[in-house]
Amino acid sequence: MKHWRNQIWAIPPVVAAIMAPGVCPSAYAQSSVTLGGFLDVGVAAYRDGNGSRLIQMQDSAILPTKFFIRGTEDLGGGLSATFSLDSLFDLSTGGLDPQSRGGMFEDSAWVGLHQAGLGVVRLGQQNDFALDYFLIGGIDPAIGIAGGMLNFRTGSFGADLLGVSGPAQIGAAAATGPYAPIVNNGVPTGMAAINWDRAGGERMSNSVKVISDEYGGFSAGAMYSLGGVAGDFSNGSGKSAAVSFRAQETRAAVVYTEQNFSPVADGHGGIANLLAGIRTKISRFTLAAMYSDARNTVTGAKIYALASGIGYDIAPTWNIGAAYTYENGNALLKNVTINQAALQLTHALSPRTSIFMTGTFQRTNGAYPAEIGFTVAAGNIQSVVAIGLQSRF
Repeated sequence: MKHWRNQIWAIPPVVAAIMAPGVCPSAYAQSSVTLGGFLDVGVAAYRDGNGSRLIQMQDSAILPTKFFIRGTEDLGGGLSATFSLDSLFDLSTGGLDPQSRGGMFEDSAWVGLHQAGLGVVRLGQQNDFALDYFLIGGIDPAIGIAGGMLNFRTGSFGADLLGVSGPAQIGAAAATGPYAPIVNNGVPTGMAAINWDRAGGERMSNSVKVISDEYGGFSAGAMYSLGGVAGDFSNGSGKSAAVSFRAQETRAAVVYTEQNFSPVADGHGGIANLLAGIRTKISRFTLAAMYSDARNTVTGAKIYALASGIGYDIAPTWNIGAAYTYENGNALLKNVTINQAALQLTHALSPRTSIFMTGTFQRTNGAYPAEIGFTVAAGNIQSVVAIGLQSRF
């Protein structure tokens, strides 16, 4: 280990004033170990259409709170060894984030080799390409413009999307599937499809990930997750592929991911996701738009979303942004429609620290209750307003 230094991945314009310059997947320091992270916490007030209110401490309102250890070693001849260990946790309790399901480095744990001019191969537990380009790259209007994680594509239709019903199936799916249960009086009655298009990060275990260096601004990648079931190669397996483009202030990407889950056809089916989007900056304005969908590869249940946003740099340390999302599901998802809007104001107190105020409003057509974050409303309308503090280290 030659030296220690602070570093964080690229973060989009809405919080750019508090972040260091971005680091693309193919760029590495010379023989270094990095300790770093991002902290995001505040207070949020939820309200539904019936007037019910909930005020709570809100972890990771805009970006996930995490701690990471990353390193690279120069092996000579343009070859370097790299690794990353990432852990999600809650500032409000000091414990691991519930999404980690007890795993210290569940968010990311991989080792790889990078050859300058070619690309990198990584092995371990890794997020697919949706996180790389839409969250870290800031293409997602929720992250790049307004609302953050409180403005992700979401809904209380997870059980129908995954194809499970009844407390027993829902309870089992919560342990081995991608969505969190909705529990009433201790009984699982549904599932909240938080981050159903994976833009906020979904891990693929036992995976091999290959990413090319950029050529003329273009980069491509492929990923495969081994299911790990003896004699049943496809059981629990996954795959992801991406093509991206970057030129000055413009970024674009197309990502396809398919992951099998045990609740779907005994692990031989799952959820397929397609995302396509672009973000650019013109003068003080930041513009972003994306399409995403999720499809059950066995039942055909499907939902898609169109999201867009515009941000404006009021001053060097002040930014305001607004975003809008439309979601629509097919007949297996009760033809649900969701309209969601978000507004965010961010003020950078320093290059590392900022304060923010954000609000998200959601209305469904009544097919399912409104749902923001992990909070399900009593009816088809819900809103949340959060005030918080972000800091990187």
